[in-house]
Amino acid sequence: MKRLGPQTKKLFEIKKSEEKESKKLQQKTKKYTFILPVDLMKEVKHKAVEEEKTISQFVIDALKNYLKIT
Repeated sequence: MKRLGPQTKKLFEIKKSEEKESKKLQQKTKKYTFILPVDLMKEVKHKAVEEEKTISQFVIDALKNYLKIT
């Protein structure tokens, strides 16, 4: 790891954080299919990328926040 450049090290760090997130999602999950308008899905995808999250994690957070409000 010492011989790798900073960009490569960052890539490995991102991979590790993604693995942790995917393990969290795998704990107790069930797969569902939702049909969404294309424009909405594009917005969700772009927002998830901006927040450096997977689409699944973004949707989980959004639904949890919504359910707290109502």
